[in-house]
Amino acid sequence: MFNKYWPSNAEVTVVGYSPPSFDLPDNFEFVSVGKQSEYGREWTTALIPYFKQLPDEYFMLMVEDFYILGVDESLLHKAEKHMIEGVEKVHLINFNRRSYKEEKDVDFNVWGQDANYRLSLQPAFIRRDHFLRYLVPGKDIREYETTFEAPMNDGAQILVPKRDIVPIANVVTVGRLWPSQIAKIKKEDLDAIKLIGLF
Repeated sequence: MFNKYWPSNAEVTVVGYSPPSFDLPDNFEFVSVGKQSEYGREWTTALIPYFKQLPDEYFMLMVEDFYILGVDESLLHKAEKHMIEGVEKVHLINFNRRSYKEEKDVDFNVWGQDANYRLSLQPAFIRRDHFLRYLVPGKDIREYETTFEAPMNDGAQILVPKRDIVPIANVVTVGRLWPSQIAKIKKEDLDAIKLIGLF
């Protein structure tokens, strides 16, 4: 679905523990960050070495349970322009509207400095140094995302689009499949997913 909807053949790095059981497309690379523990407590610990050596100033982060449903290419380029200008993070979907404090421009709002979920793992462009700043060892993915106080009032500018740049189906939440999210996926895409054994 990434290659189908993304504007070009982007180079994608899948960072994980064990390689997937199916072949990845040619523009995808798998990088292992070690062995997964029973409770996932090493999620942050495992990622730190990888992101410390990453040469890019910023990257697009998307966890595996988000399925891309389309891309607004014009807004995607505007989001990247904001990253080039130096903002710390630009979300690619419009969510958590209560956290908006002001308007950045005609297409983006500014996330409040006092808002929860400033470390949200919703799809986003994120500056590497900002990501590493809060990647404290020994946390699982949920603990990382619900670290609320530390990133408050840190001066980091986080933007949220006024409409989705990359509409998604968030098919798994806290270990459960969500039928309402799966229903967002086109039949042809769902059939392709089933062919490689993901459902």
